[in-house]
Amino acid sequence: MNLLRLWPLLLALVSLVDCVTADEVSGIIIPRDRDGMYVRNEQGQFEVSWTARTKVALVANTRLFRGLKADRFDYQIHSSKEIVTFPIPQGPITGIKTSRGGKQLTKEIHDAKNERWISERGLELRFYFNQKPDRDQLPTTKDPRFIGLWDPTAKPRTLSIHGTKYELSLKKGGQTSALLFHVLTVNDCQPFINRATVIGQKKGDILIADEIHLLPIGDQASQDDPNLPRYLYIGDSISGNYTEGLRQTLKGRFNVHHPPTNCGPSRNGATNILNWLGAYDQPGRHWDVISFNHGHWDSANNQASYQANLEKIIRELKKTGAKLIWVTTCPVPHGYPVAGDLDNHGNAPGRTAGVMKRYLNPWALEVLRRHPDISICDQWQFVKDNERDLYQDWWAGKNVHFSREPADALGKFLGQHVAKVMQSDGR
Repeated sequence: MNLLRLWPLLLALVSLVDCVTADEVSGIIIPRDRDGMYVRNEQGQFEVSWTARTKVALVANTRLFRGLKADRFDYQIHSSKEIVTFPIPQGPITGIKTSRGGKQLTKEIHDAKNERWISERGLELRFYFNQKPDRDQLPTTKDPRFIGLWDPTAKPRTLSIHGTKYELSLKKGGQTSALLFHVLTVNDCQPFINRATVIGQKKGDILIADEIHLLPIGDQASQDDPNLPRYLYIGDSISGNYTEGLRQTLKGRFNVHHPPTNCGPSRNGATNILNWLGAYDQPGRHWDVISFNHGHWDSANNQASYQANLEKIIRELKKTGAKLIWVTTCPVPHGYPVAGDLDNHGNAPGRTAGVMKRYLNPWALEVLRRHPDISICDQWQFVKDNERDLYQDWWAGKNVHFSREPADALGKFLGQHVAKVMQSDGR
């Protein structure tokens, strides 16, 4: 066979593959015009256009389905009290759960046949409101999708396939997000208050959207008092523990905000910091003070990775012009095994008593020495200093989280530091 004669055909096939390969970009929405938007992330700002065929989906953690009513969806923004209400189209709802295939598909088919149960966890979970299924099906190796009629009002929720109702839930634990189609349109792609994942085809420098997955992050400025400074605190579930004490301490003195998520490990911060900061260059959306922490989720990380993530986060934080505060990571109590040495790859020993004192906090302090303009709120030392009274029971236990008075005290301690930083700036 003459390969030279086949060469034009091969080139055409390669071009065809390139044409149908989807491009994807995620980030916060920045305004453009009525025919599109910009999406901003750490790589830059990307121009997006939509067409009459563009599908828009609302991204919702399935735990939020408790807010799903017959005529509306009361969607609570993560880590805030803000609730956004979306009207729900009336009619049937197509439910599609896509499996990962392989062993997982085998297990899920087994669970469906023997337990009449389908896990909401998986590769993808899609719901199409006011649309009947084109066909009902149990998954196969060629098409690993459960497709049926979804009933979110049933307790537990169900997916009907060929007349059989299957429980569609997380009864064995975990969490996942779903895509809700026909709830939103491109008109709902509002800037500043939404994060978007856009899937489509590049045409020059413009991404033509086939699908837009919209994640509401809340309007950080809607409830603000314009006469008060704006404060953002970044942290994991520990920051959620002390949020009440922090907010009470700063009530009437600051507009207090938290990213719409558990900020988790430092790699999450390095990836998502621009989304959390929002459009801070827009009027009324600036930040005067930002405190930040990553540590507990990094207890099995290594020094190089952890410090590189912190440096990336700090680089973006400094662009805001805000006063910055590093919050040291609180201890791991004595109920856990004692922290050992680093492993052969330089990784810390995980959630163990003493891991923050030996590794994570000193690693962070090395980074902070390169940034003397960042003040330090030493929550670790505060918990240690009060070991014999306020935190005595906590130190004896096996739970890194705080509640009630110990949690409120942590928030008050940070709030006082925030106020002092603001005063020192003369604002």
